[in-house]
Amino acid sequence: MDEGVTAVRRQFPARIKAIDDLSARSEDFREICRDFADAQSALEKWNLSTDLKRDERVAEYRELIAELSKEIEGALNDASVPPPAR
Repeated sequence: MDEGVTAVRRQFPARIKAIDDLSARSEDFREICRDFADAQSALEKWNLSTDLKRDERVAEYRELIAELSKEIEGALNDASVPPPAR
C-alpha cells in the first residue's frame, strides 16, 4: 500500500473503506495523501530540530497538515455523495 494512503488511514481510521475506495480510483487523491505523509514526516523532523527556524517551520507544517486534512475530508465527502438521479 502507498505510504501516503497509509498515513491518511492512520489519521482517519473511521474512514478507511472510503480512503481505500477513493485511492484505488484517483491518482489526484493518492497525490494528496503523499503530500500529507510528506508534511507529517517533515513536521516530525522539525520537532526534533535545534535549528533557529524550528518553531516557525513547525507552525508552517502544522498549518499545511491541517489544510491537507480538510482537503482529504472534502474529497472523501464528495466521493461518498451519490450522483444525482437522472
